[in-house]
Amino acid sequence: MKDRKDDFVVSDAITDLEQAFPLKDLLVLDYFSRHREGYYRCYEEGWQVSPRNYYNLLQYLREIYDYREEDSRTFAKALRGSAADMPNSDATFAEIIVYRYYIRLAYEGIIKSVQLGRQECDVIVERLDGSGAYLEVFSIKPKLPVPAPGERFVAYSIMTHTQDAMASVRQKLLRKIHEQNQMTKPRDNYAVIELNDPSIAGDFAVLSSLSSGYKVMIDKTTMKTVDAGYDWTGSVFENEATRHLKGVIFFDLGDYESRRFIHNPFFQKVAAIEKTLT
Repeated sequence: MKDRKDDFVVSDAITDLEQAFPLKDLLVLDYFSRHREGYYRCYEEGWQVSPRNYYNLLQYLREIYDYREEDSRTFAKALRGSAADMPNSDATFAEIIVYRYYIRLAYEGIIKSVQLGRQECDVIVERLDGSGAYLEVFSIKPKLPVPAPGERFVAYSIMTHTQDAMASVRQKLLRKIHEQNQMTKPRDNYAVIELNDPSIAGDFAVLSSLSSGYKVMIDKTTMKTVDAGYDWTGSVFENEATRHLKGVIFFDLGDYESRRFIHNPFFQKVAAIEKTLT
């Protein structure tokens, strides 16, 4: 039987956060209500609570408010503007998660500062030497069919890991570059990708899509696997559009502390060539 004392501790922690929350009008938004309901339900039914949760949504926004109030109000404006639009609100939450992580590094003296990029990009991290890292953040979540009450789960196709499908990680990245003109300036640009669904969480979706796919070589005489792995010939980094992309950072379900890095092998070569031409 579940210890009811734990429920009171969780409830008290949320109540304290809500009472001290500096942007109280956000609490009535549908996006916040859904997260609140989901957070309590996880505890009531014994489910694991991921880092992308109601408590952290409040806590992270509060920390941003204390660090740079102007930026917290920009996030609040974005959340109000997409209050009933879950994908857009999720994208804003992803930016909040990334931004808040660097606040701690600023306080610890590991970086100089973090701030919203406004027209430049989503988040700018200023290093101690004065150089900057320009982060473009996006959250990917497949549109999965929801079975009607009483119906069995229906099979579906997820194309996130492919190279050419519009829903793939690769094409979403290239659209950000081509259509939104992001990550095109000659500087340290990073694409930061959140995999915001358990069905695509992990390395496969990103590595398979940005490479030419996971390929297996089989000996036809023995039918045994000879070799297997990601084929990086013809990767997204060979595309001219990614010449100013220093690397890709990706993480699962709000857990930015467990992020992984993919460095663009052509980035330094391009920078060196451009330097000799200027």
